[in-house]
Amino acid sequence: MKRIFDEVYGTIELDDASVNLIDLPEFQRLRRIRQTSLAYIVYPGATHTRFSHSLGTYYLTNKIGQRLVHEGIINQDELNVVKVASLIHDIGQFPFSHAIEAYYLKQGLGNKEVRDLLLRGSFGDSLSNYGFDPREISDIFSGSSLLTSIIDGDVDVDRMDYLVRDSTHTGIQLGRIDLDRLIFTIMYKEKGISVRDKGIISLENFYLSRLHMYQAVYYHKTILGYELFLTNLYSRLLEECESIEVKDVRETISNQTFPYWDDEWVFGSLYKCYRENPNSDFAERIKDFLDRRGPKVVFDEISYNEKDDSKFREATETLNRVIPEDFLYPYEESITIFDKSRISIISKEVEVTVDRYPTLLQSIPEKLVIRRIYVDRRFVDRAREFM
Repeated sequence: MKRIFDEVYGTIELDDASVNLIDLPEFQRLRRIRQTSLAYIVYPGATHTRFSHSLGTYYLTNKIGQRLVHEGIINQDELNVVKVASLIHDIGQFPFSHAIEAYYLKQGLGNKEVRDLLLRGSFGDSLSNYGFDPREISDIFSGSSLLTSIIDGDVDVDRMDYLVRDSTHTGIQLGRIDLDRLIFTIMYKEKGISVRDKGIISLENFYLSRLHMYQAVYYHKTILGYELFLTNLYSRLLEECESIEVKDVRETISNQTFPYWDDEWVFGSLYKCYRENPNSDFAERIKDFLDRRGPKVVFDEISYNEKDDSKFREATETLNRVIPEDFLYPYEESITIFDKSRISIISKEVEVTVDRYPTLLQSIPEKLVIRRIYVDRRFVDRAREFM
């Protein structure tokens, strides 16, 4: 048993098996992966890591699991397994998370695939040595069971923790939610959740917080611009200075050097590339990134439904004709906030759908659609002439 002080929950108690897993290099690597990637460019306090987030998800899983064991819904063995799964759910994250992952996703390698590779390698062997079956944990990640829904579902421990933790570190109060009320009023199912009526306000707040944090932090226009910039720089970095393609990532896992591919590796590689040819165009762009002279938004459209995207398409086509491809960053994404069809409400022991209960959930947008176009700072004036 070990106790760790956490800035969000206070004392987190870890059992011996979890302590052993935390001490492994693959998990220690998470100390060097920032939780919110480049958010610190806008919110200076957002330098917290995937390490503390993983401890937080473990804490919440144990809290939920203890309740489910008490109610006879799961047994202690299942709780032990899902605690480990929650603890290691982020071990496959890329340096700078989604900014670098975007490069590899085009080649079919995402953080879930990396996590699976780790579970099939020496990290999985360590799990076995500590009494856990890597295949059972992998099944939780890829399945649709009640245990899966605790970690990756409609109101899961991952989202619970990152909303509260990211709110704490950014200073944005939009992520404040009543976790205790949520935990003790939600019932997890294989396909969705049920919530008791006395917890409905907390659930409404959870989804509102998620919507607002996506707008204010995760897809903040400046933060997103720098993430797109870094994705572009990383591609050039691999072409001109370093080489770590998909096959190389796989090799780092097999030769156990993967734990040292982290945020600091990316910075170190950028510094090295800059030193080797400080007068090059690429070096100038590296300086722009480090000196916070990133791309600017010239088109910004936010909506809450999949409405007509003709303006975005037209603007992108126009700018493609006048701005070099390497300096233009069109971006479009539809983010699911929640799915009403997967939520039911228990009132007076009767279970009803969201549409049949007076709740704010009927009005909260289920999707957030973001369409933006960024251009390199050198081409901002030119882009605005043609918009």
